[in-house]
Amino acid sequence: MFANVVVDVNAPGLPQAFTYRVPDHLENEVFEGACVAVPFSGRELIGYVLELLQDAPDINNIKDLAFVIRDASALNPPLLKLARWMSEYYAAPLSHSIRAIVPEVMSATVRSRVRLVDANKTASTSPNQQHLVRLLAEMQGEADMNVLAAKSGIPRFSAVLQTLKKRGAIEIIHTLSRPKARPLTVQAVQIVEGVEHPDLDKLAIHAPKQAAVMKELLRSSKPIPQSELLRRLGASPRSIQALVDRGFIKKVHVQVRRGTSKTAYCQQSTPLALTIDQENALRTVLTEKKGQPTTVLLHGVTGSGKTEVYLQCIDEVLRRGRTCLVLVPEIALTVHLIHAYTSRFENQLAVLHSRLSVGERYDEWRRIENGEAPVVLGARSAVFAPVRNLGLVVIDEEHEPSYKQDHCPRYHARTVAEKRAEIDGACVILGSATPAVESYYRAVTGQISLATLQKRIDDRPMPLVNVVDLREEFERGRRSLFSQALQEAIVDRLSRGEQVILFVNRRGYASFILCRTCGYVAQCKNCAVSLTYHSYSNVLRCHHCDFQIKAPAVCPKCGGPHIRQFGVGTERVEAETKKVFPNARVIRMDSDTTSRKGSHAKILHAFREREADILVGTQMVAKGLDFPNVTLVGVISADTSLHMPDFRAAERTFQLLTQVGGRAGRGNIPGEVIVQTFSPEHYAVRTAAAHDYQCFYEQEIGYRSELCYPPFSRLINIISADPVDSYARNRLAEVESILKSGIIEDVVDVLGPAPAPISRLKGYYRYHMLIRDRGQPGICNIIRDSLNRLPGGSAGLTIDVDPLSML
Repeated sequence: MFANVVVDVNAPGLPQAFTYRVPDHLENEVFEGACVAVPFSGRELIGYVLELLQDAPDINNIKDLAFVIRDASALNPPLLKLARWMSEYYAAPLSHSIRAIVPEVMSATVRSRVRLVDANKTASTSPNQQHLVRLLAEMQGEADMNVLAAKSGIPRFSAVLQTLKKRGAIEIIHTLSRPKARPLTVQAVQIVEGVEHPDLDKLAIHAPKQAAVMKELLRSSKPIPQSELLRRLGASPRSIQALVDRGFIKKVHVQVRRGTSKTAYCQQSTPLALTIDQENALRTVLTEKKGQPTTVLLHGVTGSGKTEVYLQCIDEVLRRGRTCLVLVPEIALTVHLIHAYTSRFENQLAVLHSRLSVGERYDEWRRIENGEAPVVLGARSAVFAPVRNLGLVVIDEEHEPSYKQDHCPRYHARTVAEKRAEIDGACVILGSATPAVESYYRAVTGQISLATLQKRIDDRPMPLVNVVDLREEFERGRRSLFSQALQEAIVDRLSRGEQVILFVNRRGYASFILCRTCGYVAQCKNCAVSLTYHSYSNVLRCHHCDFQIKAPAVCPKCGGPHIRQFGVGTERVEAETKKVFPNARVIRMDSDTTSRKGSHAKILHAFREREADILVGTQMVAKGLDFPNVTLVGVISADTSLHMPDFRAAERTFQLLTQVGGRAGRGNIPGEVIVQTFSPEHYAVRTAAAHDYQCFYEQEIGYRSELCYPPFSRLINIISADPVDSYARNRLAEVESILKSGIIEDVVDVLGPAPAPISRLKGYYRYHMLIRDRGQPGICNIIRDSLNRLPGGSAGLTIDVDPLSML
């Protein structure tokens, strides 16, 4: 028997799979999707079995599989099929697609170390090679390859390394590491079967704790962890040891689940009575069309009860004996929703997100694989959870850009989820108060179904939205971050004991610092962007590469004292809020304040328990959160996202304003939203203020149609990056030349090459070329073949299919 194996190696242009012989002693262990170790180029690498064969084309040159890695997670058939589709759709190596599906904690890895053999063999070599050898010597002659690459900062690191290896100056050592996560076992106790039990009433007189232990164990059909038993009964280890010595109970080791406090039992909730709109939506989702599952766009205004529709759909799918996936865009939302889902589904729920520890992720993944958790709640990568017999996929806030992966394969979880549902024969719900234009277009043109929730629960009114023209505020001489209307509204809410959310779509204190004498702006040394000022540490920081410098007191260029901060970030809004409203309790929620594990939940819990009056935050506070006492939302500036160089800028602004405004008035008290902007006449601002998605969509879709942007075309962005400007530019020009020979120019537009909007990032010069496809068959295969035909290979090139950002 033979196996085609996808080898996990970064080598553009190599075949997608290699054929290996399956040794006789492994025939019963190897299956499609199994994780295996294989010999490859003089070392052992990790691979996944793509398919099994009875015959192979060239038996003489085929090597044997080394062994099966049983501890690693295998790919079930639907996930293997999904990996193949992702590779083709996103023009990505199949090994990268598999790497995206199998979490690192569940997969084996190959560790590579570089060892200095003979430093004398570097005479007459290049400065880069000499620098690498000196660095190795400083690191005691041996270093992890990834650490060495990062510390050296050498362009084309791999080429320099291979040259030194050929000269005999270094050697590269590869070692196989099995998955780092393991089951957690603890000591437990259980009743010894077949032994006559003591009289518990008599035992209780002389040894009440021993009697309590016996009663508790007799009530349980399973072993109980000793620490849990002691805590539950207030007993001591001596009580347990005495019963062990008398032969009534015994100690055993059992596997336990880590992090159970996050999904611990809470009071069971029951399904709520549905509105007519909710009942119609439920019926639309659960009714198959001509025997085929359906995709439904659930378009419901904020506070209309979309979550209850999800919960009751899941309940019905579970009754049918199938499983469910629920995707949410932000880690903050995941933490917030765990309670709602746990109260409905208890121990049937598994949670997957990046904030879990390695052990917690391992335990959740295994519970899903074993069928113990038929409901999975998580962020983007949870779309790959190993559920079987999938019946429903819910994508909450389906419009959110965080569903898009930012490294290879650059998949969109919504697109992948729909494909996975198609493979498994499952239904899909795309839920949002502000659907992506592409999704709504599919619904109104009949490609998917549409269900609408037009009113809030209990007919609560939508918040009143007031738009403040900041141009008029400036004309009146008002320079505060708070317009007069917003300041008066905050004072009013604080006097009534109500809460306020202030939204600003940028973290930090100021966007940049500028010298008003000579015009100097502090720039990142690695990226073509200005540095953001953070007052709490008095540093200037790049939010792309994390380069930092101390904020100067005088201008570094002219020495003048007139250097000031410009722009607004969450840190500055927090400081100004405390200054203007000194008696208010203010907390801030952004990526700076939520870097620690559990910090999201802590901040949200504090605000929900009314330990703070005002919450200042970025997009984290703009969606999915339900605080009944919030009656005012202030948008400090609606212009931050409105004037970005992106055709989706108006859509993003409309979505943000609508979503953040939807946090107000979710309780019994009507809410108000105050939007401050220099562009009050823009249609995105006007329609958001009127809660009129339909009007926004009609204007936006006309604009998209005129310029042939999605949904009227498919975009593919190819980016070339290199430490040398001319290399990056010329490489993309070569791609253009090869690509144009294989496309149909009537249906494919090639725009560029041109400098990327951020022309330098993390020390690399960047150029991009945008492909606008209106129907070319197999366009991604054409692009991938074109890259493979490049003389120097496709290193330094990135393909972004369906990009959400052109930066």
